[in-house]
Amino acid sequence: MIPVKTPAGQQVLKDRSVPLTLRQRAALIVIDGRRTLTELLQGSGVTAEDLQHLFQLGLVAETAGGAGGESTVPAPLRRS
Repeated sequence: MIPVKTPAGQQVLKDRSVPLTLRQRAALIVIDGRRTLTELLQGSGVTAEDLQHLFQLGLVAETAGGAGGESTVPAPLRRS
């Protein structure tokens, strides 16, 4: 799955209207619509819980071209 920032996520980066931890904000910044969840988890110090929280808040969504059969909000993400 490849996550992408939603318009709400882009707005939160501008106005900080939703309280996020430093790690969650960093995760939101690096989500670019090109890196997979696995790449984000392996290389950026972001945890599965951080990503899950961003999905739950609607700040991040799966790209339209994402893998079929996967939920927009992944059930607990696991680090491989």
